[in-house]
Amino acid sequence: MKIFKKWWQLAFALLLAVSLVSPTASAAVLQPVNQEQQATTFDVTLSIDGLYGTTIVPETIEDVEAGTTALELLEQVLQDNNKPYVVTVHPVYGPYLESIDGLAAGSLNGWDGWVYTVNDISPTVGLGAYVLAPNDEVHVYYTTWAQLNTPSTVAVDDINPSVTVNLTGDLLNTGTASNLANWTIDTGTTALTAQSVTVNTSQQAVITFAGQAEEGTITITASANALFGNSASEPLEVDVQ
Repeated sequence: MKIFKKWWQLAFALLLAVSLVSPTASAAVLQPVNQEQQATTFDVTLSIDGLYGTTIVPETIEDVEAGTTALELLEQVLQDNNKPYVVTVHPVYGPYLESIDGLAAGSLNGWDGWVYTVNDISPTVGLGAYVLAPNDEVHVYYTTWAQLNTPSTVAVDDINPSVTVNLTGDLLNTGTASNLANWTIDTGTTALTAQSVTVNTSQQAVITFAGQAEEGTITITASANALFGNSASEPLEVDVQ
């Protein structure tokens, strides 16, 4: 019994000495090894598309270290593929992706720009704040956001008025935008009827109405078929007063 007690005291003293010299060594002795914690790298995929789905970098598999952000992945892949890019840092919101391969956010004069998804879901944080997980599929792409505005005014009693519509954030498909059926136009109580659409440029069209205007509101929306971005525009309201 005395021998066993002495042996146990000796073993405890040895363990205590090791822990004092190397705390990490004692932790390794006392704690089970988690195999997942030992993994320091893993695979993710990244693809980059420009305006209207133009491929800039096809889907590529990358081996990254734990803790790597989506922005760090993007920058590394762009550098590897000799693609120029610009990232600016906002003092409040952090890193912002300005451009890739010469295509800058706002190139279509609106809220068009660079966005990203992970596993087909849009994260609630920016590229610089998203920490990658194993097998993440990251897609960085240029998106459009079509908005309409007009310098035109329509007054009560105007006869056969026209409204010039300017587009930002997308481009008109000149082959389809001249078709009135590809616009949603609600003339409300104005007593007007939409007659025709004339496309002047890829970002301007003129809509002509028939009738004598009465007080009310005209609502104009370019449908997905009228735009290259394949998403309908925000509605434009024109008050007749």
